[in-house]
Amino acid sequence: MKRQLRLPITFIALLVLGMTSISTAANATAYDFQSQNINTIQEYQSKKILKNKVIVVDPGHGGSDAGAIGPNNVAEKNVTLAIARDLRELLSAGGATVIMTRTSDRDVAINGSSDIDELQARVDIANHANADLFVSIHTDAFAEHGTGTTTYFCPGSNDDLARFVQDNMVSQLNLYDRGSQPSDFYVLKNTNMPAILTEAAFISNPKEEKLLINREFNKKVALGIYNGIKQYFKQ
Repeated sequence: MKRQLRLPITFIALLVLGMTSISTAANATAYDFQSQNINTIQEYQSKKILKNKVIVVDPGHGGSDAGAIGPNNVAEKNVTLAIARDLRELLSAGGATVIMTRTSDRDVAINGSSDIDELQARVDIANHANADLFVSIHTDAFAEHGTGTTTYFCPGSNDDLARFVQDNMVSQLNLYDRGSQPSDFYVLKNTNMPAILTEAAFISNPKEEKLLINREFNKKVALGIYNGIKQYFKQ
């Protein structure tokens, strides 16, 4: 009669638990690897969407033109530049070529130029670069009770870009949705490419003025615009 190998029940239990742990660890590793792959694919797809796209980012006002001034003396020109810098980082990381109409607190046209000359200087940058998009960043000012986010586009033009950017900004900011609206702003009707002008929030509203000087809020504005641009090109 053959001798039978008898293993202690405790040993068998430990063996099963060990195999289960190895299996669990392997599954976790596989999951982590899969997650990393998904992130890598998403990043690649994002860069593919924006690759070779030339986007002009226009921080509203600057230099001798402070723009609107909030109740606590926050100047629009400083807020728009902060948001524009954040947007430039996102777009550049996404694979786009970004051209800023200004990178510091200065006029774009030569000193002493008229308001129209200043706006035309911004338009010229975009037109000469044969850009794919023009994005002008502003803050709104009306009355103390004014509130919300708006994106403008040129009347008669395709409103997809404005609509996508507006939806994504509202999603990020959770402010009152004033919608995407047609407007004959100079920089919209004189650029040769799809163009939008965003009003992230009301600098004339004390509560929203405080938001506009918050760096995290600025980054959310930039992210909303960025996501809208990606959605526009993805279609």
